[in-house]
Amino acid sequence: MPLVSIIVVVYNDLRELQAVLDSIFSFADSNVEVIVIDGGSSDGSAALLRSLSSRLAYWVSEPDKGIYDAMNKGVAAATGTYVLHVNAGDRLLKLPLQQLREADQAGVDVAAFRVSLDGKRIFVPRTGWSLSLNNTWHHQGTFYRRTILPAYDTAYRTFADFDLNQRLLRAKVRVRLYSDVVARHSTDGASHSRGSAEVYRIVRKNFGPLRPIGTWLDFKWRALKNRLQPS
Repeated sequence: MPLVSIIVVVYNDLRELQAVLDSIFSFADSNVEVIVIDGGSSDGSAALLRSLSSRLAYWVSEPDKGIYDAMNKGVAAATGTYVLHVNAGDRLLKLPLQQLREADQAGVDVAAFRVSLDGKRIFVPRTGWSLSLNNTWHHQGTFYRRTILPAYDTAYRTFADFDLNQRLLRAKVRVRLYSDVVARHSTDGASHSRGSAEVYRIVRKNFGPLRPIGTWLDFKWRALKNRLQPS
């Protein structure tokens, strides 16, 4: 059984697919399996995946019901101890295999690492109360123990990863935070441009009708801090 399953989901983004796979292959060895779920692209992605099939544990190119449906397919195909999602637009910068081996031996269910955002600032993971307000485990920096990972709720189109993280928090899984930067993430994606109402629905569902007030206040506080920071 590999230590890590790295899942890539993509749709009609051939150039980015090649780039993100190159970043992953530079770290891949017998401890790692690479899984690609393509949503039935018409830009040559399937041909690329076919040419790389000897380096992929699993790949498929077929229509899906959105990014989280594709992620669920990837998790279902995975066999690794831990699962990591690195998608088109992202780059894998480091694969912390030794820390993950130690985490596995210690019974850690979620190993959350830092992520570079556009190469300009660093996302630092937090847990506990802060995760009940906003998404403090970055998807491209979080390794989930596969056997405890629930399915993404595809009713959420943009923030199903946040919902999944909150459900794991409520389940009291064992979490460990790390200071290593393992990936670079582009903030051009959908979760950075829309869906704030969905965030409040998720918080309300997982933590009750009053917690969204805390989420709103937290958003306002972070926006104020960003404005006050020197450019």
